[in-house]
Amino acid sequence: MSDTKKTTKEDLDQKRDVPFSRPATPALRQAQTAVVGLGEMGRRIATNLARTLQEQGHPPLLVWNRSSDKFDEFKEYAKGKGVSEDAYNICPKLDDLVRRSNLILTSLAGEEAAKEVYDRMFSVQADHLPERQSEADPALRGTIFVETSTIYPTAAGKIERECAKGALRSYLAAPIFGVPRQAAKADITMAMAGDYYAKKIAAHVLCPSICKKVMDLGSNPERAMSFKLTGNALELGFIELISECFTLADQTGVGSENLLELIRNQHNSPALVRYSERITQNKFDATGGFTIDGGLADSQNIRHLADHNNVPMPVIDVAHGHLITARAQGNGQMDWTALVGGERIAAGLQPFAGKTHLEPWTEDEES
Repeated sequence: MSDTKKTTKEDLDQKRDVPFSRPATPALRQAQTAVVGLGEMGRRIATNLARTLQEQGHPPLLVWNRSSDKFDEFKEYAKGKGVSEDAYNICPKLDDLVRRSNLILTSLAGEEAAKEVYDRMFSVQADHLPERQSEADPALRGTIFVETSTIYPTAAGKIERECAKGALRSYLAAPIFGVPRQAAKADITMAMAGDYYAKKIAAHVLCPSICKKVMDLGSNPERAMSFKLTGNALELGFIELISECFTLADQTGVGSENLLELIRNQHNSPALVRYSERITQNKFDATGGFTIDGGLADSQNIRHLADHNNVPMPVIDVAHGHLITARAQGNGQMDWTALVGGERIAAGLQPFAGKTHLEPWTEDEES
């Protein structure tokens, strides 16, 4: 059971790192917040948000997931973090959540899921008058949708245009930088783009409850998603370069342990150290991290974006190939640092056992 200290309003104000002034309307205290998507990232976000909303006297968080089996996982996770069930309400039906909520944060598994869920949410609003339309305060009548998933920029643009067809609603692209284990500590950064007033409201609800910083990427949601893919390209490039260097260290006899020590002492980056430790220790369990399948989806989108903008990215091309090789040798649910397996195979090593060499091929084995 967590012994988390209760967060006061003053604590939040001191920690809040957002580029927007506080919204003026006091009615936001009664606004209803919801999270759609309870996967690895979503359940951690929802747990932190439920705790803060309860501590600040807001209505309990509403949560929903496409598959109901995630509900029990979420309840167990939240309980382990000291968040009681009266801090949130599970909505069996998405329609109910949409009709009741003012701010809906989505954490979904890619572009297809995002399109399906947003089409459904917009359809609910088109078919049924939201319960909040009767509110006297305009701030409580509308809906702000906050998309934290990583989707291709033009997909975000399409969702925004669909959102604009309805009254009193806004769509924000707000991708997250960081892996689930960081989200558990609210140690992630959010890049936000869309309507200015909607950003003010969302940023002050979500930071520092679920993230340590909000960055303003302007009014165009496509820009935030382009920024997210650029940031992910940087992370993927780091992993590729680290993989090559550790493989070289092993092959030359320098020793990966010495290279790891150098990285710890020379580069003040927890991410680089984390990637390096996973590679040297062959720890490729993706729990709380990021999978090969997720890395491949991102690398495909990064290459598409780079091609569209005439930007060669050879490091990402190589990393993409190594991810495919690693998936073929292992599986897509391994941590994406397992791409080192592709580099090791090319160097004659076992993909996930480090210094162990592959048996050399002979003509007798050709049959």
